[in-house]
Amino acid sequence: MLRCSRQQAHQLLLRLLPAATSVEVLPVTSAGSGQHSTTQRSEFVTLEGSIFGGFTAPHSCFSSSPSSAASQPDPVEANPEPRRADPSNDEFIQQTEGASSGPLAIFRERRLTKQYKKDPRQEATVLALQRLFEELHKHSKGRRKRSGLTMADSHEASQQPTPWWQGIGKMLRRSKANEMPRQHTKGLYMYGGVGVGKTMLMDLLVESAEQDFNLRRIHFHDFMLEVHSSLRSQSSHQDPLFYVADVLARKTKVFCLDEFFVTDVADATMLNRLFGHLWDCGTVLVATSNRAPKKLYEGGLQRDLFLPFIARLESECIVHDMASVTDYRKCAHHHRGLFFFPPEFENPNDELRRRFSEVTHGQRLRPTRITVQMGRNLSVPLAGDHMCIFDFDDLCGRPVGAADFIAVADEFHTLALENVPIFDGSSRSEAYRFLTLVDVLYEHRIRLFCSAEGGPFDLFSNIMTHQEAKDRESKGESTDRFVVDDNLGFSKDRLISRLTEMQSLEYLLVHAKQHAPDLLPVLQEASDRPHKYNQ
Repeated sequence: MLRCSRQQAHQLLLRLLPAATSVEVLPVTSAGSGQHSTTQRSEFVTLEGSIFGGFTAPHSCFSSSPSSAASQPDPVEANPEPRRADPSNDEFIQQTEGASSGPLAIFRERRLTKQYKKDPRQEATVLALQRLFEELHKHSKGRRKRSGLTMADSHEASQQPTPWWQGIGKMLRRSKANEMPRQHTKGLYMYGGVGVGKTMLMDLLVESAEQDFNLRRIHFHDFMLEVHSSLRSQSSHQDPLFYVADVLARKTKVFCLDEFFVTDVADATMLNRLFGHLWDCGTVLVATSNRAPKKLYEGGLQRDLFLPFIARLESECIVHDMASVTDYRKCAHHHRGLFFFPPEFENPNDELRRRFSEVTHGQRLRPTRITVQMGRNLSVPLAGDHMCIFDFDDLCGRPVGAADFIAVADEFHTLALENVPIFDGSSRSEAYRFLTLVDVLYEHRIRLFCSAEGGPFDLFSNIMTHQEAKDRESKGESTDRFVVDDNLGFSKDRLISRLTEMQSLEYLLVHAKQHAPDLLPVLQEASDRPHKYNQ
């Protein structure tokens, strides 16, 4: 929907309609009155468009003669004011009435407009984030320097120099202040099951952060890739890790790391020194994770080297459990035509190719190569117009990792993936890569088409944790056909949840806003009429 002035609409129609067409733009009339409306709405018209090329204009706004305007109804507002909740029915809204800034103010407003549902765990979490916001605000004011740009700063700078003995006194006072302990702001480590709103709530802090916070939000995968890349480029230093940590600490004061999850022994052995130096420099960590700190890297190689990091993490961050019975991703409206598997589709690959041909408008796709971090190249079998198609073995059956998947997400906004298997003992490595791929695609809001041996719930059905295996064996049930792996087992719910959400209209709307705005009109229509589009 496009809302514009009558003059703008007139110019637009002159471009869109045939040259011989005579167009007159009239003020909006009240329904059935025949009189021009005197309200502010008469200054605007509403245009409706479609990505398929259709165009309609409300007859009450555009007419070839004045008489036709009288019998047409007043158009509906393009962006009606959302209905607001009654504060008297929401105890949390009443208790937080004074919130005017920070994540709490945003959360409260979205609760009032019914974008968020009542959830005690989310309420407790946003209060913890608000506490952090207020501490950061207080400390950033304390370290703020005069810029010389304000009138007060300029006036102070223009004064005569102070006597030399006063200058010495200031230096001594500054030296004494530097010896005092730094102001310590505890970070926040939020963990809980999939879909409980961890990332959404952390992003409220990011959205409300003041510039002085010097905050950076990044996925943990991407963060560690940057660290490894920097270590390679700074290998000539006597202590590259200390140097890289020092550079990070000088650039950023607050790190918001999404999906904190350790599976790599190289990451596990360096995290204590890396974050130890960041914390020593006053860096604040905000993180989301599916696992409690004590469960991180559980069962991993050389885990004893990782344990000091857990202890330091628990001392530097408030550890907040977001246990919730609701997976909000599965509450999304689901859209047909993205995930193809039997028995719903007799030949899932054919159906995926047909659907992919529709979204690429039948254009000819060609093989290409893309650059991966650190100068490598990745072959893409077929690509065109920022969309690509891979066979599962070509993308996840090879020794690739997060850097390759990030390169794909940076280059293409839509990925079609064929022949995803139901994972078992022979495809453990492929399961890890697929899990990382889905995490990267989800983080970058990439649209995923997928043909598989089974649905999202089936793909990891052969994978279980050690505790689940013990429970089965205690009942006399065999675990021979299962993959017993804690990291994969604990990640299974996250994978299912994300694959489910990635098929929803809500996710596709975010994808379109970020990557393909031309898709928004049809998707918005689908969201307005969910009963026609939902499964």
